[in-house]
Amino acid sequence: MTRPFSGRKDGLSLSEALPDRSLFMLVAMMGFLAALALAGASGARALSARWSGGAAQLLTIQVPEADTPLSTPNGTSTTRVQAVLADLASLPDGAQVHRLTPPELARLLEPWLGETDNTALPLPAIIRVRLPPDTSVPDTLEQTLNAHVPGTIVEHNARWGERLRALANSLLACAGLALLSVGGIATMITGLATRTGLATRKDIIKTLHGLGASDSYIAGRFAWRTATLGFGGGLSGTLAACVPLLLLLQMAAPFASAPLATTERLLPVDWQALANTIPPDMALALALLPFVAAFICWFTTQVMVRLWLLRLP
Repeated sequence: MTRPFSGRKDGLSLSEALPDRSLFMLVAMMGFLAALALAGASGARALSARWSGGAAQLLTIQVPEADTPLSTPNGTSTTRVQAVLADLASLPDGAQVHRLTPPELARLLEPWLGETDNTALPLPAIIRVRLPPDTSVPDTLEQTLNAHVPGTIVEHNARWGERLRALANSLLACAGLALLSVGGIATMITGLATRTGLATRKDIIKTLHGLGASDSYIAGRFAWRTATLGFGGGLSGTLAACVPLLLLLQMAAPFASAPLATTERLLPVDWQALANTIPPDMALALALLPFVAAFICWFTTQVMVRLWLLRLP
């Protein structure tokens, strides 16, 4: 028997069997949470790459009693900090060596010591070294400096890079678990809504199925309905999440390499400038989120309806 159900008016009345409000709102909330999780994962990865990449090429060297004279083997007299700077001249070409000036050192210590202009504390000299890309710190650098200038402290900022990478990996794992949880909850919600719709239209579906309506047709009608609601809910949740995400981007701007002009205040917000700071992978993930929500709803409904139809006598 041929299928006479090519039109929409087949008696299923899915707008009543699958109400708009409940499924739409629940998927919208799931989309909101998923957008926040995606943004957290993308932001953690981007900041980790920026911080760990920069930290791996940085060295901080402290020279106590920097201006104390130091005798050299050849009989010349120099200060301790000058001896350290002379040893650092052997670093690879392109290395940038900079001794912090008193004003720079004062700004660095101000959060902990306050104003240091009149302090009686003997402050060490701080030397900042930035190595060229794809270069590493010589293994013997710390031993050489301590042999020539005892008491010199070399802090390898690459250790902080490792800690940041570990932190980013933890955040990425948490974001992945959050996305899996949101996807699982969305699947369960869609399944419950589909089950309710099937129970509501059980007699009508049996009648249509007996008259020749195929499993693909009935499942397609249900799946199209839930996919439409899922897409609308996912889109609404994503758009709702964009407002707090842009505010978070503004707050995180001082930790990025190029702070925004509006970082000193939360309002007014330069939305266009903030939108331009969204990482491309985050923007792509957010754009795909409504389609992923629609696919989850469509696939879940297809499976449930077909399994339910297989059990019909």
